[in-house]
Amino acid sequence: MSIITISRQIGSLGDEIARATADKLGYKYIEKVQISEILSRLGFSISDIDKYDEKKPSLWQTLSMQKELFAHFIRAAVYELAALKNVVIVGRGGQAILKDIPGTLHVRVIAPFETRATRLMEQRGDDENNAQRIIRQSDRDSSGYLSTYFDASIDDNDLYDLVINTRAMTLNESVEMIACAVGADKIKESPQMSEVLYDIALNHKAKGALLKISDKVQWVDLEIEKGIAFLTGLVGSPTIKNECEKVILNIQGIKSVHNQLNVRDEKTTIF
Repeated sequence: MSIITISRQIGSLGDEIARATADKLGYKYIEKVQISEILSRLGFSISDIDKYDEKKPSLWQTLSMQKELFAHFIRAAVYELAALKNVVIVGRGGQAILKDIPGTLHVRVIAPFETRATRLMEQRGDDENNAQRIIRQSDRDSSGYLSTYFDASIDDNDLYDLVINTRAMTLNESVEMIACAVGADKIKESPQMSEVLYDIALNHKAKGALLKISDKVQWVDLEIEKGIAFLTGLVGSPTIKNECEKVILNIQGIKSVHNQLNVRDEKTTIF
């Protein structure tokens, strides 16, 4: 019982390998559809999801609150789906989000540029120039996405337990390698990990909810344990204190809120 993340280059057969691995192991296959369902419930429109999902953000987007919301909510989605156990999560920065989570196998699927271009031409009927353009743009987006949202390099070997080059490896051979690796002693599920992952997901949902009133809650700290939220820090008024509690209680999965926020008087100075 494990979590598998698969990072892939376009044209490397990564998506096909991920789906075949899920089928072989009887795991749930997690891709954009499942991630988008959670993001939609958290208030992101389909157009906004398409704008940010696995894309390098523009300069304007990096300065927007929407980008900060996406950073929390994409983490929430990945953690929530990982808590299901026995999942194959494709892309979305899973290798960075779940980097230190026990029971997780991180796989990177690559192929030479020329091999990838040839596959795109065969699969999509593109000419060579267009195939190369698509690959370069996809690589820029993947690198920029991971760097912007997770402060990580997609080429950091420490993010991966297994790197598969499909220049010569077939789809079936790649699947067998992953199936073998997931059985390693160190890729074992921690007994309470699902509960921990779900709490982390709730934490990011709550932080995203607080961001929407961010100009009022600069000094609020949040912890969540077994669905119970603990709020500490300073806010400017009793109204804001109650608003913080209300937005967190509205999150599905939050059982209660211990609101220990203090109301700052006008003479209090924050450094």
